[in-house]
Amino acid sequence: MKNVLITGCSRGLGSIVASDLQMRDCNVVSHFRSQCLVKNSKHVCGDINDNATLDAINEALRTHDINVFVNNAAVHQRKSFLQHTDDDITAIIATNLISQIKLVQRVYGWFVERNGGLIINVNSIAGIQPAPGEVVYAATKHGLKGFSQSLQVESLGTNIRITDIFPGAMKTDMTRERSNHDQLIDPTEVAKRICDIIVSENRTSLETEIVIRKFIQQ
Repeated sequence: MKNVLITGCSRGLGSIVASDLQMRDCNVVSHFRSQCLVKNSKHVCGDINDNATLDAINEALRTHDINVFVNNAAVHQRKSFLQHTDDDITAIIATNLISQIKLVQRVYGWFVERNGGLIINVNSIAGIQPAPGEVVYAATKHGLKGFSQSLQVESLGTNIRITDIFPGAMKTDMTRERSNHDQLIDPTEVAKRICDIIVSENRTSLETEIVIRKFIQQ
């Protein structure tokens, strides 16, 4: 049985991945930043920058014997560098990098205890090829990439697997302000790729980095 904990399920990619996995008979524990729509033991609510939320997720890992963690929660601001306030910069780095390192540390510790598990970091194409208006956001995604690659090396010889997903801009609420919103990547396609990795029966191979770019039809 795949017991999966997913952060950032309030909307967008996280909610789609959760729904897809449930249809594939996986046991899903969903994290929501704000108030849960339905309160039950399979929901964790709260800002991942808060220690109380980290503690709740840490408890859920053990309560539900989680063996797959999808690190999906993130914030995005599309602004020129000089438009960012100090608070903007602090919030983006705290959510997209610092809190995620803290989260993965707790997940990794649990997977060491249970002798195995799969971590999927949902990164961004901005972590490979930045675009204008994403200076601070891209910095956090580059940081997440470096962190994950380093942890992949440290985890050699364990049963802990780590995969990074680098999708281009998706057609979600996060990109609603873009003039080409309707032409962006369908998040259901990215979700399917993530879910296929999770339910895969492969035992001796793993894709460690997957880049998903927009296909432009001619």
